[in-house]
Amino acid sequence: MTAHTDTLSQNPLTQAELASGPALAKVTFEGVQILRGVAASMVVFHHMCTVVTTLHPGHSAIATFRRLADLGAAGVDIFFCISGLVIAHSARAMPAGAAKARTFAWRRLLRVMPPYWIFTSAFLLLWLAGIAFRGLIVTPSLVVASFLLIPWPKMTRGGHLSLHPILDPGWTLTFEMYFYAVCTAVIAVAGGRWIWPWALAIISAIAVICIVSGGRDTIAASVLASPLLLEFMAGVGLAHLVAGRTSLKLGWTLIAIGTLGFLTTIWLRNPMSWRVLCWGVPGALLVAGAILLPVKLEGRIIRFFGFLGTASYTIYLVHPFFTLTAGTLLKREVGTNVPADALLIVMTIVAVLGSSLTYLFVEGPLVQLLASRSRTAALARKTL
Repeated sequence: MTAHTDTLSQNPLTQAELASGPALAKVTFEGVQILRGVAASMVVFHHMCTVVTTLHPGHSAIATFRRLADLGAAGVDIFFCISGLVIAHSARAMPAGAAKARTFAWRRLLRVMPPYWIFTSAFLLLWLAGIAFRGLIVTPSLVVASFLLIPWPKMTRGGHLSLHPILDPGWTLTFEMYFYAVCTAVIAVAGGRWIWPWALAIISAIAVICIVSGGRDTIAASVLASPLLLEFMAGVGLAHLVAGRTSLKLGWTLIAIGTLGFLTTIWLRNPMSWRVLCWGVPGALLVAGAILLPVKLEGRIIRFFGFLGTASYTIYLVHPFFTLTAGTLLKREVGTNVPADALLIVMTIVAVLGSSLTYLFVEGPLVQLLASRSRTAALARKTL
């Protein structure tokens, strides 16, 4: 997300993975599951605000109220914290060893990359067909870097430059992959229970090396020395501090404080310049509160929000297709007679619901297929 979200780095993990680990086998973090859906919806709102304020001839009071539109980008910060929580929790029982580290890394790659490759390919096909992104300068280097989630300059014919991949939300997945790589190294040497504090030590050491060596402004440093990595470590810390505990009162208190913290940032001139403090800290409080709440996914409404959490990775990756469609329609003056705020609300809801339904046809079946083949391969190796 320009402000990324996009990302949603999002954490693409299943409830089964959330509940892994013999010591905390019954911990499934339903509250966190719901929060993932909220975070993905925030990102969609953020991007729809950009579409409406840029292309709608009317005035949107919602999208232009203080920094409310920017606040949607904070969904990425929530995702990063959740990612740290889930990885630390799911890997805590892994013993040290190269084999376990390879298993961990392979599972992460299988969970994150195939859906991302599918939707990136879809974006490329739209560009090749001349249907969309005609102003994007696509080079072989950008294509390769995008598929490998390596930061690379992306230019438009209008002169806009970013380090985002072809599918914009992928920029957050670059941070996810780096965090996974560090955790893989820790598991190989010391085991999963040492992700805290050794992952923090490794990330900090690499960041210091980047800064001291004078590479602060390099492309690599945009990830390796980014303060956003602290949000992953906040989640890792929560896995040790509050995972497995419940407290209705404390949970709601932390959620209230975190929500208030988020809302106060809309009066700041540029919360993005202090992103970890303005959005990372409230995000960590929300995640902590969601962990502590004894939520059960019962009842249609709660199950619906639980589904949005399950589909949050798909929502994150697919919603750009809906913002693209909305922008194209507005350029053709379709919907311009609808009040801007009404259109913003409707388009956000349609994008969230439409993207989540895609989960049923793409990510869901794909995850099941890959998991089935992975289990089959594991059984085959055991019989050799």
